[in-house]
Amino acid sequence: MGIFTPKQIEFESYIERAKYLMVYRLTIVFTITFFLMTIAFYNVEFYALLSYLMALAIASVSLIYLLLTKRYKNLYLFYAIVGSFIAHFSCNFSLTTSHYVDIIWMITCSFLAFVGVGKKSGVTLLVLNAIGISFFIFFTHNKHIATIKEFSAGELIGAYVEISLAFFIIAYLMYQFISFQNYAEEKLLKANLELAGQNTIIKSKNSENSTLLKEIHHRVKNNLQIIVSLLRLQQSEIKSNETREQFTEAINRVMVMASIHQRLYQEKEVAKIDLQSYLSDLADDLKKIFQNDKMIHVNIESNYKEIDLKTVVPLGLLLNELISNSYKYAFDSMQNGEINILIAEKHSQFLLTYSDNGKWIEKQEKNSGFGLDLINIFTEQLNGSFEFETGETGTKYQFLFSKLQ
Repeated sequence: MGIFTPKQIEFESYIERAKYLMVYRLTIVFTITFFLMTIAFYNVEFYALLSYLMALAIASVSLIYLLLTKRYKNLYLFYAIVGSFIAHFSCNFSLTTSHYVDIIWMITCSFLAFVGVGKKSGVTLLVLNAIGISFFIFFTHNKHIATIKEFSAGELIGAYVEISLAFFIIAYLMYQFISFQNYAEEKLLKANLELAGQNTIIKSKNSENSTLLKEIHHRVKNNLQIIVSLLRLQQSEIKSNETREQFTEAINRVMVMASIHQRLYQEKEVAKIDLQSYLSDLADDLKKIFQNDKMIHVNIESNYKEIDLKTVVPLGLLLNELISNSYKYAFDSMQNGEINILIAEKHSQFLLTYSDNGKWIEKQEKNSGFGLDLINIFTEQLNGSFEFETGETGTKYQFLFSKLQ
Protein backbone atom coordinates (compact mmCIF):
# COMPACT_ATOMS: atom_id res chain seq x y z
CA MET A 1 0.00 0.00 0.00
CA GLY A 2 1.38 3.42 -1.03
CA ILE A 3 1.30 6.71 0.78
CA PHE A 4 -2.07 7.60 -0.78
CA THR A 5 -3.74 4.34 0.32
CA PRO A 6 -3.82 3.62 4.07
CA LYS A 7 -4.32 0.24 5.67
CA GLN A 8 -7.67 -1.38 4.98
CA ILE A 9 -10.38 0.41 6.96
CA GLU A 10 -13.75 -1.26 7.52
CA PHE A 11 -16.81 0.89 6.84
CA GLU A 12 -20.51 0.07 6.58
CA SER A 13 -20.80 1.23 2.97
CA TYR A 14 -18.80 1.86 -0.17
CA ILE A 15 -19.50 5.62 -0.03
CA GLU A 16 -18.24 5.97 3.54
CA ARG A 17 -14.99 4.20 2.65
CA ALA A 18 -14.62 6.33 -0.50
CA LYS A 19 -15.11 9.57 1.48
CA TYR A 20 -12.53 8.46 4.03
CA LEU A 21 -9.99 7.70 1.30
CA MET A 22 -10.78 10.98 -0.43
CA VAL A 23 -10.15 13.16 2.63
CA TYR A 24 -7.06 11.10 3.53
CA ARG A 25 -5.53 11.63 0.07
CA LEU A 26 -6.39 15.33 0.07
CA THR A 27 -4.76 15.70 3.49
CA ILE A 28 -1.55 14.07 2.18
CA VAL A 29 -1.56 16.42 -0.83
CA PHE A 30 -2.21 19.47 1.42
CA THR A 31 0.62 18.52 3.77
CA ILE A 32 3.20 17.99 1.01
CA THR A 33 2.15 21.07 -1.00
CA PHE A 34 2.07 23.55 1.89
CA PHE A 35 5.31 22.18 3.29
CA LEU A 36 7.01 22.94 -0.04
CA MET A 37 5.27 26.33 -0.28
CA THR A 38 6.43 27.28 3.22
CA ILE A 39 10.03 26.46 2.33
CA ALA A 40 9.78 28.36 -0.97
CA PHE A 41 8.26 31.50 0.62
CA TYR A 42 10.14 31.72 3.93
CA ASN A 43 11.68 35.06 2.93
CA VAL A 44 8.61 36.55 1.19
CA GLU A 45 5.96 38.82 2.70
CA PHE A 46 5.11 37.90 6.30
CA TYR A 47 1.34 37.52 5.84
CA ALA A 48 1.76 35.21 2.83
CA LEU A 49 4.24 33.06 4.72
CA LEU A 50 1.91 33.04 7.72
CA SER A 51 -0.95 31.75 5.54
CA TYR A 52 1.18 28.85 4.28
CA LEU A 53 2.36 28.02 7.80
CA MET A 54 -1.21 27.99 9.06
CA ALA A 55 -2.27 25.73 6.17
CA LEU A 56 0.67 23.36 6.81
CA ALA A 57 -0.13 23.17 10.52
CA ILE A 58 -3.79 22.45 9.82
CA ALA A 59 -2.97 19.73 7.27
CA SER A 60 -0.45 18.05 9.61
CA VAL A 61 -2.76 18.05 12.63
CA SER A 62 -5.67 16.87 10.48
CA LEU A 63 -3.63 13.93 9.15
CA ILE A 64 -2.76 12.82 12.68
CA TYR A 65 -6.40 13.26 13.80
CA LEU A 66 -7.68 11.23 10.83
CA LEU A 67 -5.25 8.35 11.37
CA LEU A 68 -6.07 8.16 15.08
CA THR A 69 -9.86 8.60 15.04
CA LYS A 70 -11.01 7.70 11.48
CA ARG A 71 -13.69 10.46 11.89
CA TYR A 72 -13.50 11.79 8.36
CA LYS A 73 -16.80 13.73 8.37
CA ASN A 74 -15.53 16.22 10.96
CA LEU A 75 -12.44 16.77 8.85
CA TYR A 76 -14.39 17.77 5.75
CA LEU A 77 -16.24 20.46 7.65
CA PHE A 78 -13.07 21.57 9.44
CA TYR A 79 -11.19 21.94 6.14
CA ALA A 80 -14.04 23.83 4.52
CA ILE A 81 -14.44 26.32 7.39
CA VAL A 82 -10.75 26.87 8.20
CA GLY A 83 -9.74 27.01 4.52
CA SER A 84 -12.37 29.68 3.89
CA PHE A 85 -11.20 31.60 6.97
CA ILE A 86 -7.55 31.57 5.82
CA ALA A 87 -8.59 32.77 2.34
CA HIS A 88 -10.60 35.66 3.80
CA PHE A 89 -7.77 36.46 6.21
CA SER A 90 -5.33 36.68 3.29
CA CYS A 91 -7.73 38.85 1.25
CA ASN A 92 -8.12 41.46 3.97
CA PHE A 93 -4.64 41.55 5.54
CA SER A 94 -2.15 40.54 2.83
CA LEU A 95 -2.67 43.59 0.59
CA THR A 96 0.52 43.41 -1.49
CA THR A 97 -0.25 40.05 -3.14
CA SER A 98 -2.94 39.06 -5.64
CA HIS A 99 -6.06 37.38 -4.22
CA TYR A 100 -7.72 35.67 -7.17
CA VAL A 101 -6.14 32.48 -5.80
CA ASP A 102 -7.90 33.03 -2.48
CA ILE A 103 -11.27 33.34 -4.23
CA ILE A 104 -10.62 30.04 -6.02
CA TRP A 105 -9.87 28.50 -2.62
CA MET A 106 -13.21 29.76 -1.27
CA ILE A 107 -14.99 28.02 -4.15
CA THR A 108 -12.95 24.86 -3.49
CA CYS A 109 -13.87 24.88 0.20
CA SER A 110 -17.54 25.22 -0.69
CA PHE A 111 -17.25 22.19 -3.00
CA LEU A 112 -15.54 20.30 -0.20
CA ALA A 113 -18.46 20.99 2.15
CA PHE A 114 -21.01 19.95 -0.49
CA VAL A 115 -19.38 16.61 -1.33
CA GLY A 116 -18.01 15.65 2.08
CA VAL A 117 -20.68 16.93 4.49
CA GLY A 118 -23.89 17.57 2.59
CA LYS A 119 -26.10 20.04 0.77
CA LYS A 120 -27.07 22.09 3.82
CA SER A 121 -23.48 22.68 4.95
CA GLY A 122 -22.35 23.39 1.38
CA VAL A 123 -25.04 26.03 0.81
CA THR A 124 -24.34 27.65 4.18
CA LEU A 125 -20.61 27.92 3.51
CA LEU A 126 -21.23 29.17 -0.03
CA VAL A 127 -23.43 31.99 1.29
CA LEU A 128 -20.86 32.93 3.96
CA ASN A 129 -18.07 32.97 1.38
CA ALA A 130 -20.19 35.16 -0.91
CA ILE A 131 -20.69 37.62 1.96
CA GLY A 132 -16.94 37.59 2.67
CA ILE A 133 -16.12 38.27 -0.99
CA SER A 134 -18.60 41.17 -0.97
CA PHE A 135 -16.84 42.65 2.05
CA PHE A 136 -13.45 42.35 0.30
CA ILE A 137 -14.72 43.99 -2.91
CA PHE A 138 -16.46 46.94 -1.24
CA PHE A 139 -14.12 47.63 1.69
CA THR A 140 -10.66 46.20 0.94
CA HIS A 141 -10.28 45.87 -2.82
CA ASN A 142 -9.38 49.50 -3.64
CA LYS A 143 -6.80 49.63 -0.86
CA HIS A 144 -5.43 46.34 -2.16
CA ILE A 145 -5.13 47.72 -5.72
CA ALA A 146 -3.24 50.74 -4.39
CA THR A 147 -0.63 48.65 -2.57
CA ILE A 148 -0.27 45.53 -4.76
CA LYS A 149 3.16 44.89 -6.22
CA GLU A 150 4.41 42.84 -9.12
CA PHE A 151 4.97 39.14 -8.52
CA SER A 152 8.48 37.78 -8.57
CA ALA A 153 9.20 34.60 -10.49
CA GLY A 154 8.92 32.57 -7.29
CA GLU A 155 5.59 34.20 -6.39
CA LEU A 156 4.23 33.47 -9.85
CA ILE A 157 5.23 29.84 -9.47
CA GLY A 158 3.56 29.76 -6.03
CA ALA A 159 0.35 31.24 -7.43
CA TYR A 160 0.40 28.71 -10.26
CA VAL A 161 0.93 25.84 -7.81
CA GLU A 162 -1.97 27.03 -5.63
CA ILE A 163 -4.32 27.44 -8.59
CA SER A 164 -3.34 24.02 -9.95
CA LEU A 165 -3.87 22.45 -6.53
CA ALA A 166 -7.30 24.09 -6.21
CA PHE A 167 -8.31 22.92 -9.70
CA PHE A 168 -7.03 19.44 -8.91
CA ILE A 169 -9.10 19.31 -5.72
CA ILE A 170 -12.24 20.53 -7.53
CA ALA A 171 -11.71 17.98 -10.30
CA TYR A 172 -11.08 15.21 -7.77
CA LEU A 173 -14.22 16.15 -5.82
CA MET A 174 -16.31 16.18 -9.00
CA TYR A 175 -14.83 12.83 -10.08
CA GLN A 176 -15.69 11.30 -6.72
CA PHE A 177 -19.15 12.87 -6.74
CA ILE A 178 -19.86 11.36 -10.18
CA SER A 179 -18.51 8.03 -8.91
CA PHE A 180 -20.94 8.22 -5.98
CA GLN A 181 -23.79 8.95 -8.38
CA ASN A 182 -22.83 6.06 -10.66
CA TYR A 183 -22.56 3.72 -7.68
CA ALA A 184 -25.97 4.83 -6.40
CA GLU A 185 -27.48 4.32 -9.89
CA GLU A 186 -25.94 0.85 -10.13
CA LYS A 187 -27.29 -0.08 -6.69
CA LEU A 188 -30.72 1.28 -7.65
CA LEU A 189 -30.66 -0.63 -10.94
CA LYS A 190 -29.65 -3.81 -9.12
CA ALA A 191 -32.38 -3.28 -6.53
CA ASN A 192 -34.94 -2.66 -9.30
CA LEU A 193 -33.86 -5.85 -11.08
CA GLU A 194 -34.17 -7.81 -7.84
CA LEU A 195 -37.59 -6.30 -7.19
CA ALA A 196 -38.65 -7.07 -10.75
CA GLY A 197 -37.54 -10.67 -10.27
CA GLN A 198 -39.39 -10.92 -6.96
CA ASN A 199 -42.44 -9.30 -8.53
CA THR A 200 -42.39 -11.88 -11.32
CA ILE A 201 -42.23 -14.68 -8.74
CA ILE A 202 -45.06 -13.11 -6.73
CA LYS A 203 -47.21 -12.71 -9.84
CA SER A 204 -46.54 -16.31 -10.77
CA LYS A 205 -47.43 -17.50 -7.26
CA ASN A 206 -50.49 -15.27 -7.22
CA SER A 207 -51.61 -16.69 -10.56
CA GLU A 208 -51.11 -20.22 -9.24
CA ASN A 209 -53.03 -19.40 -6.06
CA SER A 210 -55.85 -17.80 -8.04
CA THR A 211 -56.06 -20.87 -10.27
CA LEU A 212 -56.09 -23.17 -7.24
CA LEU A 213 -58.73 -21.05 -5.51
CA LYS A 214 -60.91 -21.03 -8.61
CA GLU A 215 -60.51 -24.80 -8.81
CA ILE A 216 -61.64 -25.09 -5.16
CA HIS A 217 -64.73 -22.98 -5.89
CA HIS A 218 -65.42 -25.11 -8.95
CA ARG A 219 -65.20 -28.33 -6.91
CA VAL A 220 -67.37 -26.89 -4.13
CA LYS A 221 -69.96 -25.92 -6.74
CA ASN A 222 -69.84 -29.44 -8.21
CA ASN A 223 -70.24 -31.01 -4.76
CA LEU A 224 -73.22 -28.77 -3.99
CA GLN A 225 -74.79 -29.74 -7.31
CA ILE A 226 -74.36 -33.39 -6.37
CA ILE A 227 -76.17 -32.65 -3.11
CA VAL A 228 -78.95 -30.96 -5.10
CA SER A 229 -79.21 -34.04 -7.35
CA LEU A 230 -79.41 -36.34 -4.32
CA LEU A 231 -82.10 -34.17 -2.74
CA ARG A 232 -84.12 -34.22 -5.95
CA LEU A 233 -83.86 -38.02 -6.13
CA GLN A 234 -85.06 -38.26 -2.58
CA GLN A 235 -87.79 -35.71 -3.30
CA SER A 236 -89.17 -37.84 -6.13
CA GLU A 237 -89.96 -40.62 -3.65
CA ILE A 238 -91.83 -38.38 -1.21
CA LYS A 239 -95.63 -38.55 -1.27
CA SER A 240 -96.46 -35.63 1.05
CA ASN A 241 -96.89 -32.34 -0.80
CA GLU A 242 -95.81 -30.33 2.25
CA THR A 243 -92.59 -32.36 2.60
CA ARG A 244 -91.93 -32.00 -1.14
CA GLU A 245 -92.22 -28.21 -0.78
CA GLN A 246 -89.76 -28.25 2.09
CA PHE A 247 -87.33 -30.27 -0.03
CA THR A 248 -87.75 -27.71 -2.82
CA GLU A 249 -86.89 -24.89 -0.42
CA ALA A 250 -83.82 -26.77 0.81
CA ILE A 251 -82.74 -27.43 -2.78
CA ASN A 252 -83.13 -23.73 -3.59
CA ARG A 253 -80.91 -22.74 -0.65
CA VAL A 254 -78.18 -25.16 -1.71
CA MET A 255 -78.44 -23.89 -5.28
CA VAL A 256 -77.95 -20.31 -4.03
CA MET A 257 -74.64 -21.32 -2.45
CA ALA A 258 -73.65 -23.30 -5.55
CA SER A 259 -74.36 -20.29 -7.78
CA ILE A 260 -72.09 -18.15 -5.60
CA HIS A 261 -69.18 -20.56 -6.04
CA GLN A 262 -69.93 -20.84 -9.74
CA ARG A 263 -69.70 -17.07 -10.09
CA LEU A 264 -66.48 -16.92 -8.07
CA TYR A 265 -65.02 -19.55 -10.40
CA GLN A 266 -65.89 -17.37 -13.40
CA GLU A 267 -64.83 -14.00 -11.94
CA LYS A 268 -61.39 -12.54 -12.75
CA GLU A 269 -60.97 -11.54 -9.10
CA VAL A 270 -61.84 -14.59 -7.03
CA ALA A 271 -62.22 -12.64 -3.78
CA LYS A 272 -65.02 -10.37 -5.07
CA ILE A 273 -68.43 -10.77 -6.72
CA ASP A 274 -70.27 -8.24 -8.88
CA LEU A 275 -73.27 -7.65 -6.60
CA GLN A 276 -75.71 -6.18 -9.14
CA SER A 277 -75.07 -8.97 -11.64
CA TYR A 278 -75.28 -11.70 -8.99
CA LEU A 279 -78.59 -10.46 -7.58
CA SER A 280 -80.06 -10.21 -11.09
CA ASP A 281 -79.06 -13.81 -11.82
CA LEU A 282 -80.48 -14.96 -8.49
CA ALA A 283 -83.81 -13.27 -9.20
CA ASP A 284 -83.91 -14.81 -12.71
CA ASP A 285 -83.24 -18.31 -11.32
CA LEU A 286 -86.05 -17.96 -8.79
CA LYS A 287 -88.41 -16.69 -11.50
CA LYS A 288 -87.86 -19.90 -13.47
CA ILE A 289 -88.69 -21.99 -10.40
CA PHE A 290 -91.84 -20.17 -9.22
CA GLN A 291 -93.32 -17.92 -11.86
CA ASN A 292 -95.06 -20.04 -14.53
CA ASP A 293 -97.15 -17.59 -16.60
CA LYS A 294 -97.20 -14.69 -14.13
CA MET A 295 -95.60 -11.33 -15.03
CA ILE A 296 -93.56 -10.51 -11.92
CA HIS A 297 -90.93 -7.79 -12.36
CA VAL A 298 -87.91 -7.70 -10.05
CA ASN A 299 -86.19 -4.29 -9.85
CA ILE A 300 -82.71 -4.22 -8.30
CA GLU A 301 -80.64 -1.13 -7.45
CA SER A 302 -77.29 -1.27 -5.66
CA ASN A 303 -74.70 1.41 -4.89
CA TYR A 304 -72.05 -1.26 -4.33
CA LYS A 305 -70.31 -2.86 -7.26
CA GLU A 306 -68.42 -5.70 -5.53
CA ILE A 307 -68.62 -7.59 -2.23
CA ASP A 308 -66.66 -10.52 -0.84
CA LEU A 309 -67.61 -14.14 -0.22
CA LYS A 310 -68.09 -13.63 3.53
CA THR A 311 -70.87 -11.12 2.85
CA VAL A 312 -72.48 -12.44 -0.33
CA VAL A 313 -73.38 -15.89 1.07
CA PRO A 314 -75.69 -14.72 3.90
CA LEU A 315 -76.95 -11.84 1.74
CA GLY A 316 -77.80 -14.21 -1.13
CA LEU A 317 -79.51 -16.67 1.19
CA LEU A 318 -81.45 -13.84 2.84
CA LEU A 319 -82.73 -12.55 -0.50
CA ASN A 320 -83.51 -16.12 -1.57
CA GLU A 321 -85.86 -16.44 1.41
CA LEU A 322 -87.47 -13.08 0.77
CA ILE A 323 -87.99 -13.55 -2.99
CA SER A 324 -89.17 -17.14 -2.52
CA ASN A 325 -91.71 -16.06 0.10
CA SER A 326 -93.00 -13.35 -2.23
CA TYR A 327 -93.45 -15.80 -5.10
CA LYS A 328 -95.13 -18.43 -2.87
CA TYR A 329 -97.44 -16.23 -0.82
CA ALA A 330 -97.85 -12.78 -2.39
CA PHE A 331 -98.93 -13.30 -6.02
CA ASP A 332 -101.26 -16.33 -5.96
CA SER A 333 -104.29 -14.20 -6.86
CA MET A 334 -102.39 -11.82 -9.18
CA GLN A 335 -101.08 -12.07 -12.76
CA ASN A 336 -98.83 -8.99 -12.47
CA GLY A 337 -96.60 -7.99 -9.61
CA GLU A 338 -93.46 -6.15 -8.65
CA ILE A 339 -90.54 -6.82 -6.29
CA ASN A 340 -88.13 -3.99 -5.46
CA ILE A 341 -84.66 -4.47 -3.95
CA LEU A 342 -82.55 -1.46 -3.01
CA ILE A 343 -79.09 -1.52 -1.39
CA ALA A 344 -77.81 1.92 -0.42
CA GLU A 345 -75.49 3.64 2.05
CA LYS A 346 -76.93 5.19 5.20
CA HIS A 347 -74.39 7.12 7.27
CA SER A 348 -71.67 4.57 8.14
CA GLN A 349 -74.06 1.63 7.61
CA PHE A 350 -75.87 0.06 4.69
CA LEU A 351 -79.56 -0.17 4.05
CA LEU A 352 -81.32 -3.06 2.28
CA THR A 353 -84.93 -2.35 1.43
CA TYR A 354 -87.03 -5.25 0.12
CA SER A 355 -90.68 -4.81 -0.85
CA ASP A 356 -93.40 -6.34 -3.02
CA ASN A 357 -96.92 -5.22 -3.96
CA GLY A 358 -98.58 -8.64 -3.55
CA LYS A 359 -101.64 -9.67 -1.54
CA TRP A 360 -100.40 -12.17 0.99
CA ILE A 361 -102.46 -15.30 1.69
CA GLU A 362 -103.18 -16.88 5.05
CA LYS A 363 -101.12 -19.96 4.22
CA GLN A 364 -98.01 -17.87 4.71
CA GLU A 365 -98.74 -17.44 8.38
CA LYS A 366 -98.56 -21.22 8.96
CA ASN A 367 -95.31 -21.67 7.03
CA SER A 368 -93.39 -18.53 7.97
CA GLY A 369 -91.76 -19.80 11.18
CA PHE A 370 -88.68 -21.50 9.70
CA GLY A 371 -88.26 -18.88 6.97
CA LEU A 372 -88.42 -16.09 9.54
CA ASP A 373 -85.85 -17.89 11.68
CA LEU A 374 -83.51 -18.04 8.67
CA ILE A 375 -84.03 -14.34 8.00
CA ASN A 376 -83.07 -13.60 11.62
CA ILE A 377 -79.98 -15.82 11.38
CA PHE A 378 -78.73 -14.24 8.14
CA THR A 379 -79.38 -10.74 9.52
CA GLU A 380 -77.27 -11.53 12.59
CA GLN A 381 -74.47 -12.87 10.38
CA LEU A 382 -74.42 -9.48 8.61
CA ASN A 383 -74.38 -7.62 11.96
CA GLY A 384 -77.71 -5.99 11.27
CA SER A 385 -81.31 -5.52 12.29
CA PHE A 386 -84.60 -5.23 10.38
CA GLU A 387 -88.13 -3.91 10.48
CA PHE A 388 -91.08 -5.67 8.88
CA GLU A 389 -94.40 -4.32 7.57
CA THR A 390 -97.17 -6.15 5.72
CA GLY A 391 -100.67 -5.30 4.62
CA GLU A 392 -103.09 -5.30 1.71
CA THR A 393 -100.66 -3.29 -0.44
CA GLY A 394 -97.77 -5.68 0.03
CA THR A 395 -94.84 -6.44 2.30
CA LYS A 396 -91.76 -4.39 3.16
CA TYR A 397 -88.54 -5.38 4.95
CA GLN A 398 -85.96 -2.75 5.88
CA PHE A 399 -82.55 -4.09 6.97
CA LEU A 400 -79.73 -2.03 8.44
CA PHE A 401 -76.30 -3.71 8.23
CA SER A 402 -72.81 -2.80 9.24
CA LYS A 403 -70.44 -1.94 6.37
CA LEU A 404 -70.51 -4.46 3.53
CA GLN A 405 -67.11 -5.91 2.68
